[in-house]
Amino acid sequence: MNRKMYQWISELVRHQPEQTTERAWSEIGRAVRERYQCGTVRNNKLHFTSQDKFALRSEIKKELGIDPFETYQLPDSRLQIAEYHDNEKLAKNPASHNHVLVNSPSGILNLNGRNIQLHTDVVPAAGMLCLSSEIKHIDHSAIVVVENLSIMALCNMLKIPAQINSALWIYRGDHKSGAKIDACHALLNRFGNDKEIIVFSDMDPKGLEIALTIDNARYWLGPEPNAWRNCLNSKVASRSGYDSQGVAMNYLLKQQETGSLSDPFKELISLLNTERSSYRQEHMSAHNIPLTLLAIKL
Repeated sequence: MNRKMYQWISELVRHQPEQTTERAWSEIGRAVRERYQCGTVRNNKLHFTSQDKFALRSEIKKELGIDPFETYQLPDSRLQIAEYHDNEKLAKNPASHNHVLVNSPSGILNLNGRNIQLHTDVVPAAGMLCLSSEIKHIDHSAIVVVENLSIMALCNMLKIPAQINSALWIYRGDHKSGAKIDACHALLNRFGNDKEIIVFSDMDPKGLEIALTIDNARYWLGPEPNAWRNCLNSKVASRSGYDSQGVAMNYLLKQQETGSLSDPFKELISLLNTERSSYRQEHMSAHNIPLTLLAIKL
């Protein structure tokens, strides 16, 4: 049994349950016939009578505890699948698909009507890895989306504007840490309309592209404008990093021409294009660079 086989069976038993159904020969159809010993083959077609459909439906109910006539698709999560089947990998989503990493410079998360204390004097914390779908209420007025994982543990050490000291910080996600990009976007889709969305990324083409492609993002968090040129010309600035981001730079230049971006944001894009240099979040932290909010769009 797999998800495709279950859906094929569900479509079959739901289609005119009191009549015989003909299906084109397929590997899934062959596997269903062999596994459950129902249906016949005529003229290279699969035929399932009403009795076959009833028997097939009964076998699936016995195996999974789910009626394929009533339930078209198997549950998405492994925990839901585990209620019915010994193979939790029948789930659509991997175990970590729903995880987000959240933190706050204040050390307190205000989620689901509760205050959750995070930071201690003993061990620095990158935050709390939790299920995105289980966050029902966010009692933070602002959400900061962070590009790099290493920054999450430093959020209470950065020189940031006072108005975002109590913001919820959420890691954008990756393919290795357990925090997923899709889960981050799902959370922003649910709450982004009611919150001030801020993107904290590297000061490079890819970082600014992230800021422009996060739904509802209004501000970019980064070095103050009077520090941009010094940062991009410093000994820790990366020119090789810039050179590998030509696609992102082209995207920024096209967006610059739309007339929708704020003047400061356009100025930053032009400066990156001129200096051909990048300045990473880790360097902002290591060199204690004061950070400010920059409006992204007009």
